[in-house]
Amino acid sequence: MGKTGTVLACLLFAVPFGGVGVFASWAIGSTVHASWKARSWVPVPATVETASLHTSSSDDGGDTYRADGSFRYAWEGRSYSGSQLGISAMGGSDNFDSWHQEVSSQLTAAREAGRPVTVWVNPENPAEAVYDRGIRWAQLLFLTPFALAFGGVGVGALVVMVNVLRGKGTGTGGERTQKALDRALGTAGKGGQASGRFLWIFAFFWNALSWPIAILALRDIVANGEWLGLLVLLFPLVGVLLVWGAAAASWKAFKEGRRGPRPAQAKAARPSPAFDRPADPFGTRSPARLALPDSLAEVEDTGATLSIRYRTRRRLGLAIVLVILGAVLALVGILVFHDGSAFWGVALVAIGAALDLSAVGMLVGRLAVTAKAGELSVERRTLMGNRHSRLRADQVRAIRTALSYSINEEPYYAIVADLGAGQLTLGNSIPGEDLANAVARRIADVAGVAR
Repeated sequence: MGKTGTVLACLLFAVPFGGVGVFASWAIGSTVHASWKARSWVPVPATVETASLHTSSSDDGGDTYRADGSFRYAWEGRSYSGSQLGISAMGGSDNFDSWHQEVSSQLTAAREAGRPVTVWVNPENPAEAVYDRGIRWAQLLFLTPFALAFGGVGVGALVVMVNVLRGKGTGTGGERTQKALDRALGTAGKGGQASGRFLWIFAFFWNALSWPIAILALRDIVANGEWLGLLVLLFPLVGVLLVWGAAAASWKAFKEGRRGPRPAQAKAARPSPAFDRPADPFGTRSPARLALPDSLAEVEDTGATLSIRYRTRRRLGLAIVLVILGAVLALVGILVFHDGSAFWGVALVAIGAALDLSAVGMLVGRLAVTAKAGELSVERRTLMGNRHSRLRADQVRAIRTALSYSINEEPYYAIVADLGAGQLTLGNSIPGEDLANAVARRIADVAGVAR
C-alpha cells in the first residue's frame, strides 16, 4: 500500500472511531462534572406532578426503558418546576441497569400517596434542579470501552498517518510506509520482534475492553445464577498479565539502555559472567569458579567440589499467576456444581486444583546438585516427597541444555544429564543460553563428564 492509500486508510479509521471515542469521552466527562457540581446543591421537598415509564422493544428481544416525570418545588418564596430526573449527559432509553424502573416506581408511589420527594436545587440558579444526582456507574462502565478503545484506535490512526507523512529514508514508497508503520506501532523491535511499546498498546486495548465488559457481565451473572459465565473473569486476568509483560519488557529495555552497547571486541574479550577466577599469588593457573546471581542459586565451588542449590523465589511470579487462575476456575466450578451442572463443576474444580497444586509445587520444590570427581548427586524435593539420585560419571553420556520456555522473548533453559535410557534434571528456569551453557559446562568439568 502506497503513502496515499495508507493515509486514506488511517483517516477511514480515525474519523468514525475517533468520533465515537470523543462522544463517549464527552458523555463520561460531562456526567462526572455534573455530579461533582451537584454536590453543593441543596435538598428541597418537591411535589410529583407526573411520572411514567416508557418501554421500547428491539428486534433482538431486548427492552429499553426511559423514566419521565415532572415535579414542582419552592425556593425563597418562588415556585419552580423541573423534569430532570438524572445527571446523565446521554439521556434517552437504555437498559444498563434498573435505574429507570426504580426512579419511575419511586415517583409514581410518591404521587399516588401524595407525599413529597427530595430534589436537589442549584442555589446559584434555583430553576435548575435534579431528582437523582448520583452517577450511574453501569452506564459509565458501558461507555468506557468506547472512550478508551475506540478513541485509542482513532488516536493511533492519526499517529500512524503522521508517521507515514513524515516517513523518510531509502527504499520504495511501500518500504518507507512499512517502516513508518513499524515505528508508530512499536513493531520494529530487534529481529522483527515486538517492542515494549507494542506490548503496552496491546495491553491497553485488551484491558479497556475486558475490564468494563467483565464488570458489567458480573452483575447479571450473579443476579441470574449463571455461574459458568464467571469465566469471563479470566479475560481481565489476562489483561493483568499483559500489563506485567509490558512492564517487564520496558524495564529490560531500560536496563539495556542504561548499560549501553558494548564494543564487539570488548564483548568478546570479556569473560563469562558465570565464572569468577580467584586470585593466584603463586602464578599458577587456577580453575574458573562458577558464580551465579544470588536470586538464581546458592553456589559453593571449591574447585574439586561444586554445589548448586537453586532458589524457588525466581518462580514466584509464575506461581502467583497459577494460584489466581486456579482459584478463579475452582470458584466458578463450585458455583456451577451448586447450580446443578455436575460435570462442568467437577471439571473446573479439578483444573483449578491442578493449577494451584502446580503453583504450590513450584514454591515448595527444591533442586540441589553436587558434583565432584567422577560423581553427580542430585536431591529433588516435590509435593510427592524427597528423591535423591547419585550417579557415576561413566553412567552419564553427556550434560546438555534444553530450551524450556520463553517469557517476554527471554528464553529460559534447563540442564539435563543424558543417561541413555532417560535423563536427570540438573537445573531449571535458567535465563539465557550463555548462562545455562556455562553452568552445564562447569558441572561437566567438575564431575568429569563429556559435554
